[in-house]
Amino acid sequence: MTQNDLSPSSEVTTWSFFGILLVVLIAAYWNMFQEAYFAWQGGLYSHGYLIPAISAILLWLRRKPLQVVPPWQRGVGLGVLCLAMFLRGQYCAYTVLDMWTFVLAFTALLLLTGGFSMLRWAGPVAALLLFMFPIPWQMEQALLVPMQNFATTVSTLFLQIFGFVAIQDGNTIHLADTQIGIVEQCSGLRMTTILLALSLALVLLNERSKIENVVILIFAIPIALATNITRIVVTGMVYSFFPHNPTVEKFVHDAAGIGMVPLAIAMLIGLQAILSRLLVDDESTDLQTEIIENPQEVFWRDKKKIED
Repeated sequence: MTQNDLSPSSEVTTWSFFGILLVVLIAAYWNMFQEAYFAWQGGLYSHGYLIPAISAILLWLRRKPLQVVPPWQRGVGLGVLCLAMFLRGQYCAYTVLDMWTFVLAFTALLLLTGGFSMLRWAGPVAALLLFMFPIPWQMEQALLVPMQNFATTVSTLFLQIFGFVAIQDGNTIHLADTQIGIVEQCSGLRMTTILLALSLALVLLNERSKIENVVILIFAIPIALATNITRIVVTGMVYSFFPHNPTVEKFVHDAAGIGMVPLAIAMLIGLQAILSRLLVDDESTDLQTEIIENPQEVFWRDKKKIED
């Protein structure tokens, strides 16, 4: 506990103040959350339910002792809150932009509660809340078409490499006795969004070097695309072995959809394990080198340092 840390009783009062502000903010944005609920019913953004729970867990795990907040920092928080309300008034007709102002308003609550010290450890969690909401429709359409084409083309290529007669026709893969339509839900956009959110959560959960964090976030996109293509290829193989079998097709379609997330997480953990071996801290390297040295030499060297 440092000199600037709040006492336990004051910290409980401050957290209660934060909880009251959060309830008021959610009530003010309730109509926005109703719009978000409709987006969560679709296949592309069904992960929206999980983001608030993950954010709450991360906020609790990353928490640090609250400190005394200078009045001017709370003034900054009040200014940010006013900016969020102003932007909401300007973009109330644009649903997604209205949703994004909630993240800005939540950031203002962090400043009002704990100032810049709280913003440093809780601010990144606020960024995670962006994944709770859909992206603008124009951006979504601009991503869906090329991602559908990419998934169809690469999946067709891999099916051909594995010896299957596969022909691409638009966003449909024709096999010998069946076909697979690569619809919007199969484009990989949903998996990319989910894995980006999970990657950010993984980065926030553990202490790593900046390089390692950047690599994890960058590789989230190719891992998501690879997972989605794996799903399509496996589905195509099973459809070829059991053509025109509705029971098998439904089972494989559902099982492949469920298995995508664990596969992506496993690949992400594997990437983290590789990075932990490639990027070794200098301190740990020096420690390993010292252990390998002759213990007697280390003793006399340290003794000389003490005498000096």
